[in-house]
Amino acid sequence: MIATFISQPTAGQFDEKSFDLESVWKSTNWCWVKFTTDNGQEWVGAFRGTPVKSAVANKIKQAAILTDDCFYILDIDKKEVIFLEPQTEYKDLIAVPTNDIFLVATYYQIGLFDKDFNLHLISTEYNMDNITFKNYDGDILNIEWDNVPECTRVDGYVDTKDWRSVISAPLGVPYSIPSPSANN
Repeated sequence: MIATFISQPTAGQFDEKSFDLESVWKSTNWCWVKFTTDNGQEWVGAFRGTPVKSAVANKIKQAAILTDDCFYILDIDKKEVIFLEPQTEYKDLIAVPTNDIFLVATYYQIGLFDKDFNLHLISTEYNMDNITFKNYDGDILNIEWDNVPECTRVDGYVDTKDWRSVISAPLGVPYSIPSPSANN
């Protein structure tokens, strides 16, 4: 499954569906995402707002779409919104390696959505700002943020297997999270 932001498609080029907001507080901007299902079917969704990021959780056949107007989670095969949060403060988005949940970041917090779309914040001892999800090394997610009040950019890591709190390392220096047995 794939979900990719694209330019406005030519009318009739794809099967299209619009996902508008029921609020008077919405922008006039629209963006388009091309979805490809496991069987190769392509369709396009039109979403209110300027594009920010998309992610796919293949195991549960869901896509998360983040625009500056709204955060959407869709069932890709059914072409239906199953969760939305308008006027969100989310700035970044990523699916976890198990492909069954999504992580989001505001400027200063990281959270994960469970299967019932409840947001659970990940604990951290840092004063974080401007959080950015980078990449995975196996189940370890690399994160960057500005450490406040020092105003230094920091590399951090979180183990998505057990969701231990965020651990920092100097920017650009690889970090290995010690195994739980090493702490005994």
